[in-house]
Order: sequence, then structure tokens, then C-alpha cells
Amino acid sequence: MGKVCAVIVTYNRLEMLKECIDALLNQTYSLDGILIINNNSTDGTKEYLDVLVKENKKVQVLHLNENIGGAGGFHIGVKEAYEQGYDWIWIMDDDAEPDVDCLKNLMDFVCGNKDIGFVAPLIVNKYSNKIQNYHHKKLNRTLTKDIPISLELINSQKAIELDANAFVGPLISKKAVKAVGFPREDFFIWLDDTEYTYRIKQQMSSYLITNAIMYHKDGISPNDAVKNFWKVCYGLRNRSLWISSNLKGMNLFIGNVLLVIEFIKRMLVICLKKKWKYNRLLGLRYLFRTIWYSFKGISGKFIDPQQYLSKVKSITVDEQFS
Repeated sequence: MGKVCAVIVTYNRLEMLKECIDALLNQTYSLDGILIINNNSTDGTKEYLDVLVKENKKVQVLHLNENIGGAGGFHIGVKEAYEQGYDWIWIMDDDAEPDVDCLKNLMDFVCGNKDIGFVAPLIVNKYSNKIQNYHHKKLNRTLTKDIPISLELINSQKAIELDANAFVGPLISKKAVKAVGFPREDFFIWLDDTEYTYRIKQQMSSYLITNAIMYHKDGISPNDAVKNFWKVCYGLRNRSLWISSNLKGMNLFIGNVLLVIEFIKRMLVICLKKKWKYNRLLGLRYLFRTIWYSFKGISGKFIDPQQYLSKVKSITVDEQFS
């Protein structure tokens, strides 16, 4: 069945990282290696991982000198695991925690099926136990809309064909990496997972395996919409780059029109919604920057997360809805 390496990208979430690693080490299907990409964490992650490497020979760590985003981290991680000769690369963020039988159920499926590009476990919120079906996607022809796999389908089938999936546990074959290359590091963050798994799907079969469970520890706080807007900006810019590099003719034209409409919607939200009442100028400034980079086709890092967050003014829950 081949050798399997888990690739984790981490940044300043040490406790979650520990839980992720513990879950990987306790899989009923034993991993051959665990490769951790430390995106220049400053919370004690480096010191913890340096000790772990000495204690467990399966664990490898690459400490980066700067935070190159999730996209850059996954680019390096997939490339390193591929060059080390692993047959399967299991990729995830540090807020993922696989169920004890997760890898076993994924491998059971790929064992009996040829031409597999990737298989993905079912993503379930760790805190609410709700299925996050929006991470398992079909895509429209203009690549402007992610269509979640329906809960009805998830509850009735063991394997469901996918167009794309989040980087929360997809198991990717060596053949797929050889065919399509590595994740796009120039995206920095957001949509790198959708673009990469869609690229694989164009050449090979890809499935959601519903009896393989991956717990996801992403919480919600009142100010998330404003605080996370810098990520939304990357998502919008990256979708524009993706559309431009994949579509032609009428689909490209329609895709760009729909992107313009999305930018207008975002502008109206910033101008009208109470959650933006203290940050309207900030939001508009970063949105216009995103529009510029999108239609100029400029990739790479264009927003510094810490710089953006330092300018955000907080708003209470009552103020958002009063």
C-alpha cells in the first residue's frame, strides 16, 4: 500500500499542534513519517519540536525563518515529502485532529482503487460535532462558487466524488504530485487548497470518504468578520488569479464579471453593516488594495497580517446587533 507521511503546517498554536501530533501517533494505521513545517512560530513551538525530534525518529521538522503563509508551508511540505519518496502525503493544518481510525479508513479505500489523486476525510467541528460540509466541494464552471457536498449525500454514501477540498486531511498520492506539481506558494493563504485539489481532480479521481473522520478545531468569536478580513482579501485575490490562469473565452468573462459583483457586495457590507462601524475606512482601504492586485494579476504576499490586525478597532457583540 506504500509509505505514508503526514505533513502539518503550524504557526503559534502549540497546544493544538500537540493534540494533532498525538492523534497522528495513535492512528490504528501506523504512519511512516510526520513532517512538521514550523512557520516561524514564537510561542515555544520550536523548543517543543526540537525535543520531540530527539524522542521520536518518525518526526521531522523544518523551522522556517519567516512566516510564508499556509500556502508556502504546504508547498515546502509536499515537495519535501515527495522528494523523500513517500507514496502518500497526508496534509493538514495544526487545528486538525484525526479520529483514531481516520487514516486506516482512507487507506482501505485507496487500496482497492486505482488512479486515485486524493481522498479526503469527513471534516467535523470538534466543539459542536457538526459536519463542515462546506470544506468538501463541487465547483461551478466559472470557478466563482464553491458548492458544498450535501449532508443528505454524506449521510447516505461511503465515497463521494469531489472537485476540491480543504487542506484539513486530504491524502494525496505520489502519482498526483508527479502529475500536477506542488501547491501554489504565491497564494500565501486561502484558496491554495481548493486550487491544488482541483488541479489534481482534473487529471485523477478524488473522493470524500465519509467513514474517515477528521475533527477540526476552528472556533468563532464576535469580531472574527473584521479580524479575518485580511484572509478574505487573499481569498478574493487568489480566486482572481486562479480564474485568469484556468479559464478562457466566455467562462473567463463571466467569471470576472461575477468577481466584480463580489467586490461590490463586500464594499456594501463594509459601508452598511454595524460590525464594521469602527473599521469602515480600514476595510475599504484593504478592499481597494485587493481589487488592484487582483486585476493586475499580482501574486505573492500583499497584506501583512500583523500590520492589519494592529489597526483593527474592537466591537462588542451588543454593538454588532444593536
